[in-house]
Amino acid sequence: TVHRSKAVGEPPLPLGISVLHALSDAVASVADHRICPRLDPPATPERVLMAIERLKEEARTGA
Repeated sequence: TVHRSKAVGEPPLPLGISVLHALSDAVASVADHRICPRLDPPATPERVLMAIERLKEEARTGA
């Protein structure tokens, strides 16, 4: 029935994707959203920091 159906078959998958996009948006805010960051999964704290440093360098050099 409609009352027992699920809207999404795998809730953990969209949740993980939304977290990755939220982190990517937060990293992009470092450069005022002018540059799209490359954030490779899994988004560990080290990879997020590397993405921020890479974004700062790109914004500084204009690359």
